[in-house]
Amino acid sequence: MSCKAPRKYSNGRNFGVERQQDFAADDVVVPRRPYENRGPNKWSRNLVWTSSDASVARRNGSSAYGSTKPQVSGMAASVSNQQKKYAGYGQRSDTRGWVSNGKGSPKSKECVCKFWKTGNCKKGDQCSFLHSWTSLPGMVMVASLEGHKKDLKGIALPQGSDKLFSASSDGTLRIWDCHTGQCVHTINLQAEAGSLMSEGSWVFLGLPDAVKAFNVLTSKDLHLNGVVGQVRAMTVGNGMLFAGTSSGSISVWKATDTESDPFTYLTSLEGHHSGEVTCFIVGGQRLYSGSVDKTIKVWDLNTLECTMTLRQHTDAVTSLLCWDQYLISSSLDGTIKVWASSENGSLKVTSTRRQEQSVHMLCGMGDAEGRPIIFCSHENGTVSVCDLPSFGVRGKMFSTNTVGTVTIGPEGLLFTGDKSGKLRVWNLAGTKV
Repeated sequence: MSCKAPRKYSNGRNFGVERQQDFAADDVVVPRRPYENRGPNKWSRNLVWTSSDASVARRNGSSAYGSTKPQVSGMAASVSNQQKKYAGYGQRSDTRGWVSNGKGSPKSKECVCKFWKTGNCKKGDQCSFLHSWTSLPGMVMVASLEGHKKDLKGIALPQGSDKLFSASSDGTLRIWDCHTGQCVHTINLQAEAGSLMSEGSWVFLGLPDAVKAFNVLTSKDLHLNGVVGQVRAMTVGNGMLFAGTSSGSISVWKATDTESDPFTYLTSLEGHHSGEVTCFIVGGQRLYSGSVDKTIKVWDLNTLECTMTLRQHTDAVTSLLCWDQYLISSSLDGTIKVWASSENGSLKVTSTRRQEQSVHMLCGMGDAEGRPIIFCSHENGTVSVCDLPSFGVRGKMFSTNTVGTVTIGPEGLLFTGDKSGKLRVWNLAGTKV
């Protein structure tokens, strides 16, 4: 990228804090409808790291994987070290808020004490294992939000709201106050939640045979039909909402300028995935979808045609990221694969990282110095925090169950949800290399 223009986001995820974005576009963000089609989809929440000209994954000859200065842009911006401007995330005199004391983990060991996890370790400081939920320097767990009883399916922070939304397979949607960390509302969905995300001021909830859409600014509540099966994954791109289902189909809605009907059902992409759609990512003018059928499908966002099928994984594909024109995928086969475009335009695996356990989730962001890091969640409840492109491990986060969802918040806040329903709030603002 030719420049890094500082952008100020007000009334949104960054709550007025300046962030560095790798876009050479205008310096001022003008409020607009969340799905307005303005060319390449640089604004998708799921577009984690893709430079502005990344309509395809990087070709092997253009830049070798291993560049020391990758472009970072999209949903997760660099963590700010500025003084927090939003009361809910700053230092508070009481113990109700999500407060960090600025201290990192007390020990830098690889394993957390299993007795400490249950509150029964009698060795105290003499214990040879870690008495902390993280070994990453500068990171602290600042709150544990209790209430959900089963697997968390999504955590959302919509723009224009001081509320956090979480959905679980226990059939509830919980709304949390960002100032106090208290649950202020519990909604009985009378159905299993399969996915939750937000884009702009809209919150989308994936249910059996439907998607619920709610606008936190206008209070508009919609029921989007046209879905067959439980919705397991959602994303937005090129002015469209995509919902992947347990049947393998992908339902598509187009955003409109009509307030009475902001989403129009377009089509259902069927006959491509033979199993449940598990994940999406948007990069440039492409949509990538992963499935339990072990494949990744590549879709043209302009024609909605499937242009490619990637078949290198030997088990279910669990997560997808785009970074510096590369596609990164994880799978239950215990591998993380890096894909790049070959000379003929097809995507080829350029690197395979074999893990000790199956990988359930990938999430990316920039640290306090703008360097890209990736979170890799494993079956045993460990989340490795790694540098890119080296995949060198900086530290780890620990949970009693597999972490299945991660959402990046403002100013270094990180939200994780695991298979038991635990929702945890982390502070990463002090992280250094």
